Amino acid sequence: MGENRRTTYRISEAARELGISAEWLRVGEKRGFFPPALRDRNGHRCYTEEDIERMRSRSSPRRPGSGRG
Repeated sequence: MGENRRTTYRISEAARELGISAEWLRVGEKRGFFPPALRDRNGHRCYTEEDIERMRSRSSPRRPGSGRG
């Protein structure tokens, strides 16, 4: 039987994938740096692989002369 369930990550797992702390992920969301996470029925943040890829591009280190910052 093929399942169509998507893999989701809790905040600590997503933060580990991004190389940042879970606290920075919360703060970044609150400040609008990252989009708000979906929540499960218990109110816990859930991230998909697509969410992590989008956030990865936002959390990449800034390089001198990149025009960001």
